[in-house]
Amino acid sequence: MKRYSLYVWMVATAVVFLSCKKEDKLDTSHFQGKWSERADDRVAMDGSVTYIFNSDNTCSKHIYNALSNQDTTLKWTYVLSHDRTLVTMYGTDKVYTEQYRIKKLTSREMKWENASPGDGNSNKRLIR
Repeated sequence: MKRYSLYVWMVATAVVFLSCKKEDKLDTSHFQGKWSERADDRVAMDGSVTYIFNSDNTCSKHIYNALSNQDTTLKWTYVLSHDRTLVTMYGTDKVYTEQYRIKKLTSREMKWENASPGDGNSNKRLIR
């Protein structure tokens, strides 16, 4: 009976272990470059938002408002956290502007979760 109980425990442990989804690894080598914000299916964007991340930790955010036909470009610096899962952006005056947890990062898609609720920023899906 002890042997049967041990066998059942081992099988149950194996099933639980194998059924757990592995965390997606973030390949931060894809971080730099040009990314376009993509709205989800429930939201329509009247324009576009594009981020460009450079190797010298500078970035720009280009916002085009189609309703007013107005372009705005913001110049920032960015910092990736030590574990490279958090991006924080600062304006030219060194004041914090936005901060996101990087939830997914591939060569074609990046998903951000707002790390500072209440600051007016929302989660973002960026594509190339």
